[in-house]
Amino acid sequence: MQLEQTLGWVGTALVVIAYLPQIYHLLVKKCAWGISILTWVIWLTGSLLLLAYCILRRDFLFIVVQSINITAIITTIFLARRSNSICPYHLSVVEARARRAVRPANTPK
Repeated sequence: MQLEQTLGWVGTALVVIAYLPQIYHLLVKKCAWGISILTWVIWLTGSLLLLAYCILRRDFLFIVVQSINITAIITTIFLARRSNSICPYHLSVVEARARRAVRPANTPK
């Protein structure tokens, strides 16, 4: 295998690994706090266009990368839309922000 192919496949593996924590959090904790569905839909649109480009160029490696990308993005959107709770960590963040918002102006920080 050539160096450039090796780099491409290692990069593909990292793309897969990068999605795992987000998908795990959505799947197990059912917490989508802070996720912008619009951002993911835009990302999906861009990935679909890149996939079409890769197909036209017959670039197998990047067809695989974009296919994985699209699958992970669709999974993320699906899980985020069905998420109906907030995990303890994100709940503590929300509560901390709420406490700061209601603090009187003359109260020391």
